[in-house]
Amino acid sequence: MTAVGRGRSVQQFLIVFLWVTVLITFVGAILGAALWPLAGLALGSHQEPWQLSVTGVQTLGFYFFIWAPGTGIVIATVREWRRRHPQQ
Repeated sequence: MTAVGRGRSVQQFLIVFLWVTVLITFVGAILGAALWPLAGLALGSHQEPWQLSVTGVQTLGFYFFIWAPGTGIVIATVREWRRRHPQQ
C-alpha cells in the first residue's frame, strides 16, 4: 500500500469514527430532551418541562457520548477490515 493509499485509509477511518461519535451523541441528546420531561410528568416533578429537557440533553447526551467513541472505533475498524479483506 502506498503512502497516499494509507493516508486515504486513515482519513476515511477518522471520518467514519467522528461521524458515528457525533451521531450517537446527538441521538442521546434528542432522546434525553424527549424522555426527561415525560419521566418528570409521570413522577410528578415540580420543574418546568424546559428545565427537564435541558437536564435530559445533558444527562443522556453525556452517557451516550461515553459510549460513542468506542463504538465509532469498532465500526470504523470493521469497515476498514472489510474493505481490505473482500468476501471471495
